[in-house]
Amino acid sequence: MKKRILLGIVALALGASAVNAQEVTYVEDCSQGLLMNRNADNWFFTAEGGTNILFGKHNVDALVRNRLGGNAAIYFGKWVTPTFGFRFGAKYLMAKGATDENGVYRKENAPKISGKNTYPEKLQGVGPEFDVLINLTNWWCGYKPNRLYNAVLHGGGGVMWTFARRWNDPAHMRWVAAHSTPLFVNVGLQNNFRVAKRVDIFVDVQYELFRLEGYKHFSQDLSLSAGLNVYFGKKDWNCPTVAVCPTWKYTDAEGDALVARLAQAENKIADLQRQLDECLNRPVQKVKCDGLCTIYYPINEYGLSKREKTILKSMAEVIMENPSQKYILTGWADNYTGNDEINTRLRNQRVNGVKEYLVKCGVSESQLDARIDASNLTDFGIKGAPLDRAVTIKLAD
Repeated sequence: MKKRILLGIVALALGASAVNAQEVTYVEDCSQGLLMNRNADNWFFTAEGGTNILFGKHNVDALVRNRLGGNAAIYFGKWVTPTFGFRFGAKYLMAKGATDENGVYRKENAPKISGKNTYPEKLQGVGPEFDVLINLTNWWCGYKPNRLYNAVLHGGGGVMWTFARRWNDPAHMRWVAAHSTPLFVNVGLQNNFRVAKRVDIFVDVQYELFRLEGYKHFSQDLSLSAGLNVYFGKKDWNCPTVAVCPTWKYTDAEGDALVARLAQAENKIADLQRQLDECLNRPVQKVKCDGLCTIYYPINEYGLSKREKTILKSMAEVIMENPSQKYILTGWADNYTGNDEINTRLRNQRVNGVKEYLVKCGVSESQLDARIDASNLTDFGIKGAPLDRAVTIKLAD
């Protein structure tokens, strides 16, 4: 069995030079993750409009049909990642409801609402808005460029300049500034449906909260809108490029040459087998392993990931089985990035974080000696810098 494995390895090594001589193609593989697009990509324009209904202390006195208003908005936005984005634009709101006799937006000369001590009101508002966008579908189900449906959660706020209806003269009524500029916040769910490569249509349900000047209570607005998103630049996301090697087909001459080289490899394998048998027949030497565990970190980070915590839990069980044994914890940082002050802080934060987590898992603090080392852990050069960002755990002498 060992002989067959060694023979296969030699055959692959002999064929590697021939395969490399063939043309290698490169394709995008999204299973490897996603890459950031250019700043000019993933921009979009949104236009929407619909209806709304007001809620509040007095608004519920009016009939539902008398509380239905209108709304519209336009936005420009950008997706920074397939999951996170933002948009900014302008919003228009026309709302209807009810208010008391002193309400700023009360309809002039309108009678009381039947059976109530309130009056109809009507207002318009327009102003800028900024929202943060989260694509829940890409977040929970993973990114797919041709997905038909995407659920987008959005939330933000802005300010509105409001207008009320007033009599200009006994015969004419017009909209005038109400001198009230309330702030508002909102949250909504946009249900997007892909109809073309750069066009989505959507249905948006949104809740909004604001308080008008002169009112002691907040007004609430629930709206239902429809609209479309038009994308500019590149809409899809880049994926890492991987090499695809072609399938090699040997000629008869190449096959004969390969057989001859395999025969030579057989002799080498026989010699290797002899050396292996000699090694197996030597007495076993016991070697003390003082390097027990190494925890690695991304650049400029010191927090423990879920994977590293799982490793340290196992390490804690080993340490607790040997209560008389001391252990040395050493914090490292590469000397190719950052400065001495930053690297010293990172070394201390990393080693103290590991020590605190081991103690949290039940290890006695007296068994742990935490220290730092200003040299490099591996000295493999800047290409090996990630191997120097670590905490090592060893047996104390």
